[in-house]
Amino acid sequence: METTKFSYEILKIFLVALIVYISYYYYKYFTRENPLSGPFPLPFIGNIHQVFKNSTFEPKIIQAKYGDLCEFYVGSQRFILLNNDDLIQKIMKPTINGPFHNRVNDDNEGLKEIGLLNTGLVFNNDYDNWQYHRKFFSKVIMSPPFIKQSVIAVQNSFLEMEKYWEKFGENTVFEFNHWITRYFFDTIFITTTSKPAYALANYYNKLTPNEKSTLPESILKESSTFIESVDAFVYSMLYFFIVPRIVRNLPGIKRYTQYIKDRVSWLRNNVDNIIKSKREEISKTPIDQKLKSDMLTMFLTVNTERDITERIADDLHDKPMSDKVVQENFMEVLSAGIDTSSNSMCFLVDFLENNPKAKQRMIEEIERILGKDPNSSFTLEDLSKLEYVEATIKEASRLRAIAPTLFKKNSVPEVIGGYKWSKDTYFMMSIDKIQNHESYWKDPETFNPDRFMDNPESKNKVYMFGGGLRKCPGRNLAMMELKATLAMLYRKYDVELLGPLKGHVGASRKCDELKVKLRKRKNF
Repeated sequence: METTKFSYEILKIFLVALIVYISYYYYKYFTRENPLSGPFPLPFIGNIHQVFKNSTFEPKIIQAKYGDLCEFYVGSQRFILLNNDDLIQKIMKPTINGPFHNRVNDDNEGLKEIGLLNTGLVFNNDYDNWQYHRKFFSKVIMSPPFIKQSVIAVQNSFLEMEKYWEKFGENTVFEFNHWITRYFFDTIFITTTSKPAYALANYYNKLTPNEKSTLPESILKESSTFIESVDAFVYSMLYFFIVPRIVRNLPGIKRYTQYIKDRVSWLRNNVDNIIKSKREEISKTPIDQKLKSDMLTMFLTVNTERDITERIADDLHDKPMSDKVVQENFMEVLSAGIDTSSNSMCFLVDFLENNPKAKQRMIEEIERILGKDPNSSFTLEDLSKLEYVEATIKEASRLRAIAPTLFKKNSVPEVIGGYKWSKDTYFMMSIDKIQNHESYWKDPETFNPDRFMDNPESKNKVYMFGGGLRKCPGRNLAMMELKATLAMLYRKYDVELLGPLKGHVGASRKCDELKVKLRKRKNF
């Protein structure tokens, strides 16, 4: 009897707490600042059930119904959705330490839980700390010597991938998205560490019934786990930022939450081992012997007597990077370099194969500038002349943005869309809609690279690499890799699509399936 009474009291307390929470939730909702059009939110989840469809994050559903300036909720967090380029100009202005520098609040519990808050570049709210990292990235990643070295790595990785393709024969159905992910993984890894990752070799071993690579199984297995963990790390950025804790820990979802945390933890531990190994390599290299010029060596030697970068120290940034700081930055380099480039390449192939005139014009430019011999090498200077290839890349990005949404918050009260907003308001910029908005783009749903040739200023309306001070520091490297890969693929191969591209949107837009056949071109 007493047990029943105790249970009844607990139930009463729970119901009272629930009523109080729901009452407060809707009090805040109905008294919110500047009420905008948007779907009616539910307690605990907000509008998650409306913006997440089949594991895809689609705020465009909200825009289609409620217009260019609207709102939605995730849990109790309100987001102001901006879907027109005019609405984001103030936010994207590259103002030093400006009011829209940060993406998140310092109290974001999800990003704290996964260890991404105030680290590296993406979610770092400490402006001085972010500025140092950014300055270093810019010196290294955007420097011509580093990119020239990367040109060689791209060509070597493509040659290795071709070697495996040829062993399968021309009637083979290739899952292009899996091959291209491992190609970029190998490329990024060699340029950042000077060591091979064996991702392509591992994938070939999994598929072939013939002679396999003689590499140790442990090395091959590690490359697969690395790719899986980098993918989880990318997704964790959106998942832990936008999904409330109560939802992350619901039965059925909690297991997936733990899976992401385990993969990110694995990635951190293995990156730590790579850093330790590189430190040992540096310490064992005689002082009069030149160090390797990979990115990790630059990270570890900056502001030391072995510094191989142009010194970037100033009064605020004159100390070496700790292993923890190197880890944070290195993980971001891996994730950005692999995820964005591999998915961009899949979307490019899909667009080109569905637009033969654009493809033919691109091939003609490639052969005119790089030559018709598909085995001839090329330089960074050669790639810089591929203007139509670059226009093709921009047009694919316009139609299918790899980063379809960008987040910003204001550190002081600001006027956006004719409304004055209190500090710490979250703004979500729908890059998907902005880059396809009828008010600026003629025939916005048509794939037409010529729009960038006829009107070069159009490039300022494409946010392929973000915008403002937080614009991607690796944009020169990424553009070079995409140009080089397109050139090597289409100089030698005719590509046949075998069905539509399948994908989804999370922290980035991803290609889940792209099946092709590859045949050497007749003139080869």
